[in-house]
Amino acid sequence: MLLPALANAKKSAVRIGCANNLRQLGIANSLYMDDFKDRFPTHSDGPVLSYYGWAGKKGTEYTEELRFINRYVTVEGRVKTNNNEGVFRVFKCPADKGATRARWGADRKPSLFDTFGNSYFYNSGGNSNGDKGLHGRRSTDIRSPSQCVLANCYPFSCFGWTAEVPGPVDQPFQASYWHKEKQLGWGNVTFVDGHLDFLRATPRNPSYHTGLNYTFLFDGPK
Repeated sequence: MLLPALANAKKSAVRIGCANNLRQLGIANSLYMDDFKDRFPTHSDGPVLSYYGWAGKKGTEYTEELRFINRYVTVEGRVKTNNNEGVFRVFKCPADKGATRARWGADRKPSLFDTFGNSYFYNSGGNSNGDKGLHGRRSTDIRSPSQCVLANCYPFSCFGWTAEVPGPVDQPFQASYWHKEKQLGWGNVTFVDGHLDFLRATPRNPSYHTGLNYTFLFDGPK
């Protein structure tokens, strides 16, 4: 009986560590918005570079070091292992096992943190719904701040990017099982109003973009 209890306690601790990281990134995002006239991080070249450039270290897939909210968690504005180790780890979910190919025919291994530079994804484009995310928006543009996703642990994004990489609605963009074994879509989520929850995204319900208790759309749910 002791071993299952210890395993459950370990999983709970990992989930809490992930949530604490995401909470800190949400605070850094708020500080950024205070300095930029209430505007969410927005890259002039579009939503894709907004989510790439939101936060994180230099990765193997995306190599930029100077990202939007980094200077609110580190003095230099860039994150290096030799002098920012504590800050460096805020971008890594302790459950980050990377992701394996599905609709998109490539893996991200050994972790999202290594390849992308961050385990957490910013909702810049409504997660593959064009201009429906936070890119170019102010907080006053958001219809339901308590339901609109600001950022999330990567597995919660698994059913996104359907326009860019089409396929069966139930097939993930990439498969990632970080917090629940054999169950896609579970992850920590921080919302525009600042609260955080552990939720499951599903391809329906009624859709991936607007599900139970969340929406990636700045003007949703309707």
